[in-house]
Amino acid sequence: FLRQFMYTKFVIVCDDDVNARDWNDVIWAITTRMDPARDTVLVENTPIDYLDFASPVSGLGSKMGLDATNKWPGETQREWGRPIKKDPDVVAHIDAIWDELAIFNNGKSA
Repeated sequence: FLRQFMYTKFVIVCDDDVNARDWNDVIWAITTRMDPARDTVLVENTPIDYLDFASPVSGLGSKMGLDATNKWPGETQREWGRPIKKDPDVVAHIDAIWDELAIFNNGKSA
C-alpha cells in the first residue's frame, strides 16, 4: 500500500527524452503526445488526504493519470513525429544580426 500516494492527485508519465523537472518539456509532451480520450485515466473513490477540501467526501476523492509518452504500434495508426531542434549556428547568426533586422522596433534600425 502506497501511503504517500494518497497525497498525489495527478500523475503524468513521460518518456526519458522529456525532462520531468522542466515544466515546459512536460507541457510539450502533454500537448504533442496525448489524445485526451485515449491517454487519460480517472480513478474515483480512492483514499486522499483528509485536508483536501476539493473532494466531495472527506478522505475519498479522485486521481488522474496522463500518458504523455510516445505511442507504440497498435496505440495509434499515425506516424509519430520527432522534435524539431534549432541549429545552434543559425541561432548564433540570428542573435548577432537581430538588432539590424529591426523586426520589433517599428522598422527603425537601432
